[in-house]
Amino acid sequence: MNKTVISERIKRSGVVIALGAIVNTSSLLLPAASFAVNPEPASIALGQQLFEQRCASCHGADGKGHGSDTTTLSIQPPDLTTLSQRSGGTFPAPRIVEIITYGGNIKAHGTGPMPIWGRIFSDEGGRGRIGAATSRQNVVALKRYLETIQK
Repeated sequence: MNKTVISERIKRSGVVIALGAIVNTSSLLLPAASFAVNPEPASIALGQQLFEQRCASCHGADGKGHGSDTTTLSIQPPDLTTLSQRSGGTFPAPRIVEIITYGGNIKAHGTGPMPIWGRIFSDEGGRGRIGAATSRQNVVALKRYLETIQK
């Protein structure tokens, strides 16, 4: 290589190092929240999509418990728009996550529990770490969507 090419590469790398230092230093001056992207709108949209695909047949498109499959159920699904109301005005997030993830020991079909979506989402995600991450993402998305439909 000739000296001009090597000199140009050194100058460029110096610029990159200087820019990297500026970016790293500036992150110390600004709050972390200024760099964070709010994932909630995308998560809520995913939750709504999952709800429409997986939950609406029993819980109804509006979440009020009047889905197309309710005639086959021995126990009618609850009105999911009143979860906060029925929990003293606070959305029962831990309980909702438990129900979605593990089925919540709800005997909606008489002999078996509500589908255990945590396991289903994990299986669909390929199991293991990726499946677990997929399951968590979907469960949180459903929870966030349910929070948005509260009366």
